Formats: sequence, C-alpha cells, structure tokens
Amino acid sequence: MATFNRVTDVHPGPNRYISEPGSAKNIERYLEDYAHPVIVTGELSAQAFLDYTGSSEFFAPALRYDRSATERNARELAEQARALDADAIVAVGAGKLADTAKNVAELLNVDLIMVPTLACACAAYTPFSVNYDDEHRYVGSPLHGRNSVAMIVDSALISRAPAEKMVGGIGDTIAKWYECAPVLERANDLTAFDQLAYQSARLIHDILLEHSEDALKALHAGDYDNEQVRLLIDTIIGLAGTVGGLGCERARVSGAHALHNGLTQVPGSAATMHGDKVAYGVLVQLVAEGKEAEARQLLAYYDSVGLPHSWKQMNLEFTDANLQTVAEYTAQPDSTFLAAVPDATPQMIVDAMRVVEEFPVEAA
Repeated sequence: MATFNRVTDVHPGPNRYISEPGSAKNIERYLEDYAHPVIVTGELSAQAFLDYTGSSEFFAPALRYDRSATERNARELAEQARALDADAIVAVGAGKLADTAKNVAELLNVDLIMVPTLACACAAYTPFSVNYDDEHRYVGSPLHGRNSVAMIVDSALISRAPAEKMVGGIGDTIAKWYECAPVLERANDLTAFDQLAYQSARLIHDILLEHSEDALKALHAGDYDNEQVRLLIDTIIGLAGTVGGLGCERARVSGAHALHNGLTQVPGSAATMHGDKVAYGVLVQLVAEGKEAEARQLLAYYDSVGLPHSWKQMNLEFTDANLQTVAEYTAQPDSTFLAAVPDATPQMIVDAMRVVEEFPVEAA
C-alpha cells in the first residue's frame, strides 16, 4: 500500500462532483464504464433512495452494512463484493456508510462512486474513513490512496431527510473554521494551499451563519427545491471537504473533533449525531483556548438552528467519571486537541466542559 504524508500531501476531492436535483434518479449514466458495480448501503438509506427514485429494487446487487463503521464490517462486505466480481463500489448512504464504503473500495482496489442520502458531514467528499470499534468508540482515521471518481449530490433526495440530520451537518461544518484557524494562524510555513484552506473555512463559517436558519425553515416547510437548501447541502458536503483536502492534516481537525472522539468513549454517545458532538466540541475547544466570550457569542446561533451545548441536550450523563473519561482520552499525547490548544491537560478540558455546561440554554 502506498504511504502518504498527512501533513503535506494535498487531496483536493472527488474526480467529479455532480450537484443537480434529480441526478440520483439517473445514476446508471455514471456507471457505464463498469461491468459489475456493487452497491453498499444501509436499511434506512436504501429505503430513502428507493422511495425517492420510485424503484422497487436496486439496479445492481446491494449489500447492507451493519451501521458499525468498523474495519471488521468493511472486510466482511469486501469479501461479499469480491464474490460478485465487483469492479466498482457505489455508496448509497450517509457518513458512516461512506466511511465503510471507502474501506471496502480500498480493500478491493476498485473505483468508488458516492451517493449521499444525508448532508450530515463531509465524509462522502473526503479520502478518509472514520473507524469505530463494535462499541462505537473511535479507533482511527485512515487515509485512502484515492478519492471517489464521482459524487452524485442530489439535493432533492437529501433534503427529504428529517431536518435534524442537516443540523448535525451544520455542527460538523461550523467546526471547520474554529478547528483550522488556531492551527494555521500559529504556523509560519503556510503553503498556497494552506492559505486557500484557511479562506475556504472562513467562507464556510460565513455561509452557515447567514443561511442556515433560512434553509432549515425551508426544509421544515417542505420546500425541497429551495436555493438556500442547495447552498447549505453543497457547503456541508463539498466546501467542508475541501478544507482538509487542501490544508491537509493541519486544517482537517483539531480540538472539536478530538473532543468528539472523547465523547464516543462514554456509553450511549452513539445515539447523538456526529455533528452534534463536534459542535459541542467547538465550544469546549474555544473555552480551553481562553476564548469563552467567543464561545458565548455562538450560543444564539446554536439555539437558532438546534445545536446542543450541554450534556443534557446530548442525552448524556454529566458525571465526574464521564468528564474524566472524555478529558483523558481527548488530551492524549497524540490527540489533535493539542494542535488547537498545545498546553491542554485533562484538567483543563474538564474545567472547560464545566464552563460550557453552565452556559444558558437559550441565549439572551
């Protein structure tokens, strides 16, 4: 397997990004080069796709992942796809499904086509997989040798999902700015691509603050062809993915995602969306950086779109033991939290979580 420099190797994104309402209904036009494409999907995502396209069954053999996003399940699916002589993997689903499909495609050394059914993260766009164990505890994020050959982003399909799924995507995406800014601003060796990643993250932040609330109102009203909804979807999936692709490891993740990884060590955290945990991590990171005032300024936005800023809102028990578990995991020597807060200790992170927990539930 080829090796990569995670700090300097630029991975811009998929070969093609097709953002067009109705594109998922004509997906076979993008598969003409393959004799034996195999679909990897989940139960809910499969039903959403079939309902949207009006089909009773898929156009190719379809394998179901087990929702674990584990390397174990990826190996199982790869063996099943190999038995079907797969020459391409078509991923139909959301974040964990995308991560699993990337693992499968690498194991088989075949092309990958992404068809996201939710805008809950940029996972479909990036060349990384986020892997968990069977208890849904974070274990690692391997970098794959190549990205997808095509992404079919059908806003008419994606917008039919419950609006709270888009809220999770907003949470994952708002972190792009807060995670890369402190890292890149301290660096004295920024490349042209680093600078573009920095400006992209700033643009994403501004788009979200200006358009998220109106886009969510349109979704709640059933206005699926809304221009702001399409802008939000492309920002969450496409623009967010470019930040880490261009800025590499330093722009990809830091404090907020590390805090998310720590939260996955707490029983019951799997029921909370990835983006919700990341959004909470943004606030903890800011407080740990000494930017409590900036964290408080975000509360009105969080409340307006429905992002959590307390353990209660994430349905987690705020106990000393749980806080210590999260903090110790988050402050490990190899944790990306240290990229944002180089002197972070478990006690600093516990203290930051206690500060955030005292934030008012609704901004004044």
